[in-house]
Amino acid sequence: MSIYPVNKFKSSIYPAISINPTAVTQVYNDAEVTGDGYALVTSMIAANKTDTPRKLSLLIEKDSTQAFLLYNVVVPANTAFEVIQGNKFILKQGDRLLAYSDAEAGAQAGVVDMTISYVVNIPPTA
Repeated sequence: MSIYPVNKFKSSIYPAISINPTAVTQVYNDAEVTGDGYALVTSMIAANKTDTPRKLSLLIEKDSTQAFLLYNVVVPANTAFEVIQGNKFILKQGDRLLAYSDAEAGAQAGVVDMTISYVVNIPPTA
């Protein structure tokens, strides 16, 4: 129990995100976000590990409803794409971020890596 809010700074990596739009990679779903708590996403970076431009899609899911944040955005070959540039967004309990990229010809695994950084705010409990 704390009379002050607690902020936890977190980051996660997702090597080789899904290349299947029906079996996406979940890149955010934090169980610590409960009640009036929230997560503030501060950074998302997608890295294309190939010599070919790749298409990236990112969805947000709230209460089982999905909407695209990015849809088939081209990530240039051998480079990284900063998904959030100067803007932040808030995720509440149960919200998820889902990602997938297009497939490299004959690929069995994804060719785009993602990194996400965020702050979980846990409100006071007293």
